[in-house]
Amino acid sequence: MHVTAADLWRIAPGDVRAWTAVPTGSTPEPAPLSINQRNHLASAAAGHPAIWLAATFEVEGPIDERSLTEAFKALLTRHDSLQYEFNPDTATALRHDPGHLTVRPIPLPPASNSAGVEAPRVRALLDRECAPSTFPAFALVAVSRPGRSTVVCGFDHAHVDAHSIALIARDLHALYTGAELPVAGSFAARVAGWSRPSEASGPAMASWREFLDAVDHRLPVSPVRTGVPEGGTAEQVTDRRLLADSGTVAALSEVARGSGTTTFGALLSTMASAVGEVLPVLVPVQTREPEDADAVGWFTTTVPVWADPDLARMGEHLRRARERAEPPLDQVLASLPRPLRADRRDVFMVSYIDYRRIPKTPAAQHVSGTAPADDVQLWLSRTDDGVHVRTRYPNTPGAHRGVTSLLETWSSEIRKAVRQ
Repeated sequence: MHVTAADLWRIAPGDVRAWTAVPTGSTPEPAPLSINQRNHLASAAAGHPAIWLAATFEVEGPIDERSLTEAFKALLTRHDSLQYEFNPDTATALRHDPGHLTVRPIPLPPASNSAGVEAPRVRALLDRECAPSTFPAFALVAVSRPGRSTVVCGFDHAHVDAHSIALIARDLHALYTGAELPVAGSFAARVAGWSRPSEASGPAMASWREFLDAVDHRLPVSPVRTGVPEGGTAEQVTDRRLLADSGTVAALSEVARGSGTTTFGALLSTMASAVGEVLPVLVPVQTREPEDADAVGWFTTTVPVWADPDLARMGEHLRRARERAEPPLDQVLASLPRPLRADRRDVFMVSYIDYRRIPKTPAAQHVSGTAPADDVQLWLSRTDDGVHVRTRYPNTPGAHRGVTSLLETWSSEIRKAVRQ
């Protein structure tokens, strides 16, 4: 899985077509939402740009429209999270009966004769269609060619997480080509379970309070001096590069195991070494149970962790972070003695996915939309090639210099950890 962003996206020329889903003759029912979804909708209601995520893959020959639209309808039937209609103003959702969803074409303006316009054209379509204030907040796009065609399926973030994008690529490709799929779990059922009250006490809550007291209840800010004034934002720019090749990452994994931590722990530690200090950072943590392995939805919670230059301490830091992931995040926040403080709209976040553990799809990509930025966010993805890092940051001279320095020094610290 190639992880990129809309500002770096390239699509070969072809015949662009698009489809959406339209409800017909049924009354949707109220549906439960996760705290990530509620926060996302609250952000949209406040006027902040929504972020879409898209799964793309390739198929042989020109697009068979009937087979693709039937596969799309089957995808909506398969995953209940794609049946949701969102209301940002009330942070609520309704769920449609998939038997009453009809797939219809999206009218497109005439194509330009200029080469290389497909990505901006598709990007503009997803910007328009994948907004949480509309139903559906997703769209299907195909770029048909005689030899090899591209399929794009984009969603507002409220429908999916990064893991789900890989599943969407696999499932839609399988449904289009007639391959078999495992049974999918239910996101709605899992969220209903998260909504049950739990005891806001014990080691997990003590760990949360200990961490937040140490950072004065402030959300993490990146060590990069971006030059963005307080309260301001800048156009997003994306950097994507190979942080460490497969051999180096394999060796780093051995070093991590010898130090009692994981590959992700070693990556966080070497990042902290690149900065030269212990850093607080937010990390997304999967909440999927084994029965959710093939389910699409926003199955993550977010926890704080210390990124520590001392690799021997990272195992304990991650253990405490996993402990913080046990209680539902909304119940954690409701139990805090004082609210969290945010110095930036964006939080300093490092995400990690090992795509070698997720079924592969031909030429699959995860593409994220763009939005104004005021801090640095990092997505690490491990593939057969090694570990890639996609960095989102504001388009300022200071951020350019700081991000480039951080990534180059980080890569050097990884190689140093392996040598030592």
